Amino acid sequence: MKHLIAILGLCVSCPAAAAAPSRPEFHRLAYALHERQIAKHTIRTEEESGEYQGVAAAGYRYRTTSYFDAATGRLLTRVQRDADRPQAIHSVEVNIYDDTGRLVRDYLSIALPWKPDWPASAYLNLHHYNGGLHSWRQYELDGRVNYEFCEGELDGKSVKISLDWTDINEKTTSTPAYKACFDGMRNDWEPYLNPH
Repeated sequence: MKHLIAILGLCVSCPAAAAAPSRPEFHRLAYALHERQIAKHTIRTEEESGEYQGVAAAGYRYRTTSYFDAATGRLLTRVQRDADRPQAIHSVEVNIYDDTGRLVRDYLSIALPWKPDWPASAYLNLHHYNGGLHSWRQYELDGRVNYEFCEGELDGKSVKISLDWTDINEKTTSTPAYKACFDGMRNDWEPYLNPH
């Protein structure tokens, strides 16, 4: 019995590895972060309404609200809701800035309008800056890289890189521009997976 209690004590005292949230949990966490962001800033909003196109989404209407920090003009969050059921969140996007005002990460969760509680996509985007270059890498909840983007100026020349996961390979990652964009980027995505 003492051994079982000792083992139980060890299990309770060991920190558990952070598990990736499910897509519905990520959606809820991203929306909760949106609420915290707008609560701590003086904001101004811009709204847009419309109707989805396409056969599957025909008849679904939406209202998109963008929330900006009133003092800096930075986009804090963007939420797209069902126009008829505002509690049904179709997408939520939350931007996190550092003390200098640079975007360092953002969260994006997108649900289909007929299934707002189960997102079809959930992403963490980590941003990086190197001189005149701004790059970001998009992670799926399991850590797979989904997309990479970089733009700016390198050695007096314009740079724009846009790579879907299928295009990220030895050939594309060996170029000087790619290396300048992504070599210094952090790869420790796990601490940022839960929206905060």
